[in-house]
Amino acid sequence: MSKKILLVVLVILTSMILSCSSSSVGKSKFSPYYFYTDTNKYLFEISRYELSKLITFDKLTYKGSYIDNRAMTKEDLDNIKDNRNVSGIPSIVVPQVGFTTESLNMRLYPTNHTIHRGNEKFDSNQYTRISAFSPALVLHKSKDREFYYIMTEFMRGWVPAGKIKIYSHVAFSGIQQMPFIRVIKDNVTIGSVKYGIGDKVPLLSQDNENIVVLTPEGSYTTLSKDGSFVIGNAVYNEELMKSMAESQLNNPYDWGGKEGLRDCSAYVRDLWRVFGADIPRSSGLQKLVGKKLIDKPKSAKEFYAVLRNAKPYRTLIFFKGHVIMYGGMEEGDYIIYHAVNSLVNDNGEKVEIAKVAKNKLKEEQFVNIWQRVIRVSEISPLISPELPKEPEIIEITNILDKISKIGSYDEKEIAEHNYTVTKQN
Repeated sequence: MSKKILLVVLVILTSMILSCSSSSVGKSKFSPYYFYTDTNKYLFEISRYELSKLITFDKLTYKGSYIDNRAMTKEDLDNIKDNRNVSGIPSIVVPQVGFTTESLNMRLYPTNHTIHRGNEKFDSNQYTRISAFSPALVLHKSKDREFYYIMTEFMRGWVPAGKIKIYSHVAFSGIQQMPFIRVIKDNVTIGSVKYGIGDKVPLLSQDNENIVVLTPEGSYTTLSKDGSFVIGNAVYNEELMKSMAESQLNNPYDWGGKEGLRDCSAYVRDLWRVFGADIPRSSGLQKLVGKKLIDKPKSAKEFYAVLRNAKPYRTLIFFKGHVIMYGGMEEGDYIIYHAVNSLVNDNGEKVEIAKVAKNKLKEEQFVNIWQRVIRVSEISPLISPELPKEPEIIEITNILDKISKIGSYDEKEIAEHNYTVTKQN
């Protein structure tokens, strides 16, 4: 592709970035509680020291652990750690950039083995589930070459190498600045890829009946306007939030999203992504986002006084390691929504739930949950950013039709580049 076309791309991207900056969801909305990984810091290079720290920061122990269905040994863990290939990190790493081609698991160690403490349902090696078409910085490859170590906007870890489509930096930046759709239902198939609530897909063009969207592989596909998505981020409304929240009811609780479903924090995060609020992935960080209503209530009276005045669906209730969405009042009872494994009732009995549930606190005798509350906070609705005008969509489409020619990197080119940088250093 000529330098002239690349210059046009950069001019378009710069104008789009400037036009969207005032409506950005990120730091301008959530500062100082912005806890995403700083991907921009590592976009062009990362040192061996920094990358080694990231890769080795989180650790598991073999003592008391199981690997699949047997006791884990020190040798097992040493072999898994060795596959991280830390000794193979060059002095300076130039990241590849790309997108996930499907929804996939992000792992603490580069292995698909389940590592647990006696219950395989809770896989200690499972970080989170990454959506299809998520932007990713590829920083390293495992010794067996089966896994990439990647960084996304909210988590870093190991994913299957074959599930990342590598692009040039120009194409990568261009795709991220495109108009987009937000998926508002689960199990929506676009092309050959399955998407879920909150997922974001770049938009190429639209008419009264159909849209054309980009695929992670760099092609495009047509989708009818069937109510499974909105153009851009949805403007917050309570009915849409309630509809999406209830569409998940009875789905199995899924620790870390390993089976493609949701745990408590993923449930809340995915619902809010529809409205452009990319809140953190873990409940521990989610409790630092938004407006605090109360910390550690001193009594049931104090707690329920807060709830009676709280805004339904915008109010989050936090335990240690758990997040609940308050759904307002129904027939004089307090309603909560959450993905939960178990909950202790007012008689002190552990009630197994193991699904996304809608609970009535009085009727189901969960009134005493106030004793476990560490914070109640409110998320402020975000206004959907204005879409670029149609001529800009068409202009970008013409460029992205040639996306395979923009300069997608292959592994040989990256390896040669890394070798050159290493030699110079």
